[in-house]
Amino acid sequence: MDSSATRRDGECRIGIFFFVAAVMQKITKISACCLLIFVCLAKSSIIDLTSEHSFFAALDESQKVKLYWNVDTAKKEISFTVEAQTTGWVGFGISTGQGKMEGADIVIGWVKDGKAYFKDRHATGHSQPKLDSQQDYELISLQEESGKTVMKFKRKFQTCDPDDNKIQEGTTKLIYAMHPDDPESEDNIPTHTMKGARSVFLLNAGEDVPELPANTKTFDFLMNKTHLPPNRTTYYYRVFQFPTLPGRRDIIRIEPVIQVGNEGVVHHMILYQCDHENFPQSNLSYEGVIDSPDMPPAVQKCTGPSTIAAWAIGGKAFDYPEHVGFSIGTNDSPKIGVMEMHYDNPSHKTDILDSSGLRFHYTSQLRKYQAGLLSVGWFVSWRMIIPPHQESWETEGYCVEDCTKEGIKGSSLPGGGIRIFASALHTHLAGRAAYTRHVRNGVELPEIIRDDHYDFNFQEFQVPAEETTVLPGGLGTTEEMCLSFHFYYPKVNLFQCLSCQCDAAENWYKSHFLKYPVNNSWWNDKWTTPLRDGYRDTDAIRAHCSGGNGKVLPEGCGVGIASTEKCRSYAALQFLCTQNNSLNGLTRFSLH
Repeated sequence: MDSSATRRDGECRIGIFFFVAAVMQKITKISACCLLIFVCLAKSSIIDLTSEHSFFAALDESQKVKLYWNVDTAKKEISFTVEAQTTGWVGFGISTGQGKMEGADIVIGWVKDGKAYFKDRHATGHSQPKLDSQQDYELISLQEESGKTVMKFKRKFQTCDPDDNKIQEGTTKLIYAMHPDDPESEDNIPTHTMKGARSVFLLNAGEDVPELPANTKTFDFLMNKTHLPPNRTTYYYRVFQFPTLPGRRDIIRIEPVIQVGNEGVVHHMILYQCDHENFPQSNLSYEGVIDSPDMPPAVQKCTGPSTIAAWAIGGKAFDYPEHVGFSIGTNDSPKIGVMEMHYDNPSHKTDILDSSGLRFHYTSQLRKYQAGLLSVGWFVSWRMIIPPHQESWETEGYCVEDCTKEGIKGSSLPGGGIRIFASALHTHLAGRAAYTRHVRNGVELPEIIRDDHYDFNFQEFQVPAEETTVLPGGLGTTEEMCLSFHFYYPKVNLFQCLSCQCDAAENWYKSHFLKYPVNNSWWNDKWTTPLRDGYRDTDAIRAHCSGGNGKVLPEGCGVGIASTEKCRSYAALQFLCTQNNSLNGLTRFSLH
């Protein structure tokens, strides 16, 4: 219970008494006039919370529950403000990763008779959350005004309380709930009338916003009054062309443009790069929903191999480092992209029109380094087979040293190598966790990026606290679609560094699948065991590396090429990617 509670119903004077009760312990000399002015100003500040916080996310599509937050990396502390359209109780929690109530770390608060009630709790099931023996959430203020409850509090990233969930980099699954009435007591909280879950990045966005050069220009890739179907989830695609320019220009910022009123509906955006040399002119005006029968093959081919921009709810503008820019207007820069929009419409509304998208800021004031984009992971192929009905499943993938030695040799950095400054992890629906490991000369260095709660519906480039230097050598990865995309500098002749255990998959296919055709409904160990053993026991992989010009490195080698002295097989290393039906996937990306 906290005496800083205030119930405001439009009268400044109502708040004076409670404010005095809260501050008189620290303030002994203050005039009533000054106090009145402060409280009146405080009323308007509740409505405009954006200016007080660095980050914002609407937790539901109707924006009845909003979250604002600030991050203090020095103190390893995060401050939250939850604004909910209720004068009853409000609940906010950090899930274990699945967005479920069980195992969640929860706070519940309300204002009753001028007093604030706020406690740190945890859920052991679908029942009233239990009080934590250790109260690690510190209440800052709890107020009611104009039918809303505003709850401000803070906590450490790591509380060392077994009933709390650690706040860490990567995706955080948040849950929320509310009720229109106050509880009768702290031990008798009525069941919520509204609840939900949403994924956000709490720690992976920088707060510093650099100034843009005076000659900065912009272009937009926006939807055009897209009429959303009444489905809970919609994936919508639209083709865009990059502007034709007289020469090289550098993109230095990418920011979201979210249509007002749709902040809770637009969930994430991804821009994929297309192969412009083989992209039909007739497809340039295409737009439509995923899996539409009229979706051209060329558009489908774009969605996956190379992500060049991404935004997810809660994210802000993405700024390139001050010495790095993503070049356009050159022969090898992107010419065509496909935007993927993920819309979340749980109320199945039929009247939503959207013109959201991305805005690109570019300049003729060229940066010292051009940014490159490196795709690392399992070669996208049918050979990555994941049987149904499995408790767990492991696959392995690598980026071999011949690839990086060939591709990175042209680096202009002192000492060679490349420096990674942003990364995005990408799997399909089976993925649940992913991280990028960094190994050099047999010694494992700090991880480049980690996401223990990966969400396919929430993808965005993450900016680590420090850049990572990768030297020519080898790197390894894995998963169902098991890719990671890394922005780095300086740009070198290396675009993809992939591999597969192709021989094991092909041998199993010939000896089992062709001989005993199966379907998912009656697949059993008769087919699973030989495939698992084949992947586990294989002593070689096939690598696929390509440069920025699309040519395979070393020239003439690829996944479909038999092993030769030039295109050799590589001894399989033990970097695993585990999948199972409960966690549905653990991806490990390893850099050497």
